[in-house]
Amino acid sequence: MSRSARFCTLCGAPLALQSVHGTVRPVCTACGTVVYFDPKVAVVVFILHEEQLLLVQRAMDPGRGQWALPAGFVEYDEPPAEAAIREVREETGYDVVITGLLEVFPRKDDGLANIVIAYAARLTGGTLLAADDAAAAAWFTRDALPPLAFYPSRTLAARWQRGELRP
Repeated sequence: MSRSARFCTLCGAPLALQSVHGTVRPVCTACGTVVYFDPKVAVVVFILHEEQLLLVQRAMDPGRGQWALPAGFVEYDEPPAEAAIREVREETGYDVVITGLLEVFPRKDDGLANIVIAYAARLTGGTLLAADDAAAAAWFTRDALPPLAFYPSRTLAARWQRGELRP
């Protein structure tokens, strides 16, 4: 994913690429403002219940039709753990409590986030209902997982299948 900018957000003048702090960045030709692109941060939530893993089927690209752990982007003013709780509720109808931090994943070529924070969570209530950007939500056993989209989902599910992950 590449990012670009053409005009200064402060004064509206055109931007030009210049080396700043060892990296080529857009710089305003009039006021000198440097554009720093912030990373996109997402959360992913690993939820086990009665030896089954909760997955959602994606309703949109990337990965439309594929299965993944509940996940989504962190809002600019939202603590990541609260984003994880919100995303689970929005996509599955379940309420959860975060029980731990599992891993922080770097960007791979199969998603839109630059950083993915993986949490473990436990169900506290709600009723299974796929919504938001999930076409379906379902529980899967260790030996009957569907093919998974996205590096964090595949990595965590594989660790669980091998018995290495027991949140």
